[in-house]
Amino acid sequence: MKMRKLTVCLLLVLLLTLSLAPAVFADVVFSGDDDNLSGEYDATVFLAGANPTSSADVKGILFEAGNTVNTNGSSEYAFVAGNMVTVAGQVEKEAFIGGSNVSFAGDCGRDLLAAGNMLTISGHVGRDLAAYGSNVIISGEIGGNVNLAAEEIVITDSAKIGGTLRYNESAKITAPAAVLSGAETYADTTDNSAADVSTEEKSASSSPLSGLKSKLFRCVGLLLIAYFLLWLTPLWEKVDERYTGKDFGTYAAAFGIGFAVLAAVPIASIILMITGVGLRPAFVLLLVYAAAMLASPIFLGFFLGSLLWRAALKKQKNYWAELPIGLLIYTVLKLIPYVSFAAGLVAVPLGLGVIARMFGKKKKATALAEVEQA
Repeated sequence: MKMRKLTVCLLLVLLLTLSLAPAVFADVVFSGDDDNLSGEYDATVFLAGANPTSSADVKGILFEAGNTVNTNGSSEYAFVAGNMVTVAGQVEKEAFIGGSNVSFAGDCGRDLLAAGNMLTISGHVGRDLAAYGSNVIISGEIGGNVNLAAEEIVITDSAKIGGTLRYNESAKITAPAAVLSGAETYADTTDNSAADVSTEEKSASSSPLSGLKSKLFRCVGLLLIAYFLLWLTPLWEKVDERYTGKDFGTYAAAFGIGFAVLAAVPIASIILMITGVGLRPAFVLLLVYAAAMLASPIFLGFFLGSLLWRAALKKQKNYWAELPIGLLIYTVLKLIPYVSFAAGLVAVPLGLGVIARMFGKKKKATALAEVEQA
């Protein structure tokens, strides 16, 4: 089921990327200092903080991230992520929502993709809904198909589904008889009764030892990269200075910017390829982007390691010890079902955001120094 989830997510993100391409060159508004956003914006808006709330009318893309996130306004497209997420506004086209506890009570004009632990869909979705989580509750109106992957599914009597309901056959589902009569199920990839998977393949894919080995090899690879950077660069000193001891908003701002980079770089690369003139820069950009995504969990590992080493164990700063401890914690989290998804959802945007902010800060500091010298 994991591969099915991943495939659907990647396909939908790619479709969203292609559809968003014309809007990416709109003016950009960053709102990292104020958690509350209102008014009208004919621009792409980035809102990040501890508890951000958007009641603005955004004529473009809304990127919003934080701990407790509320979206009450409107936008053409919405990318919203956080711990507790509530979307009660209007999204004219597609929406992507991720978090631990997600509640969608708004109006989505086209497709909605929601992922997290607890998902509640009580609003209106014009076309298709794809929801992946531990518990999924649907009481709203879905105009098209509903594709679900969950442990427990509840579809209330008030729910309306215009298309076909599809869900994993291992799910515990409660729904009206009329809904279940037209529903389709699909086999979980870990189901031993799947006829198209050989005994050897099932044994390898379901072996805990095999999964543990791959995670440990990845952990070692990330640690080698982290040590290489520690040996040759002052990267960790700079990251330590900018983030250790800071409030949650600092991390949320980095996450929000990383979330934006995650979506914007493929868009820019596709447009460069379409023009033909920027074909080589597009490939270089994608290679750098892929490398940054692979290395991004190192930053979450660094934060986790320093937190345990300094705050819990009361030790003095020691990057050589903190990095392996943090990456080991991250590896353990990746072995836990559903927690694994949440760890990945946090690690990649956070890492990309830290990298992007470092380049931004450096550029800003250099410009300031030139002004002072003048």
